[in-house]
Amino acid sequence: MQKAKLAILLGLGMFILAACGAAVTQTAAPQPTEPAVQPASTLPPTATMAPVVDECLACHTDKDKLVSLAKPEEDKEGESKGVG
Repeated sequence: MQKAKLAILLGLGMFILAACGAAVTQTAAPQPTEPAVQPASTLPPTATMAPVVDECLACHTDKDKLVSLAKPEEDKEGESKGVG
């Protein structure tokens, strides 16, 4: 009885997968369409627009600031020293 249930479930699963696979292969490829025309910007550029400044990049590339904020290197004990 156990083998019969397994065989039925396996057959049903294969049937479902085959049915879904056939539906996927029969679909037609979409027809290429022309790209939509993007409207031009309606706002005129102004002279007061400031350039975009990346604060992270400005901070991380400032060598003097990096040196002043750097944590001094601590001396570690060698692996052969100490208890153990």
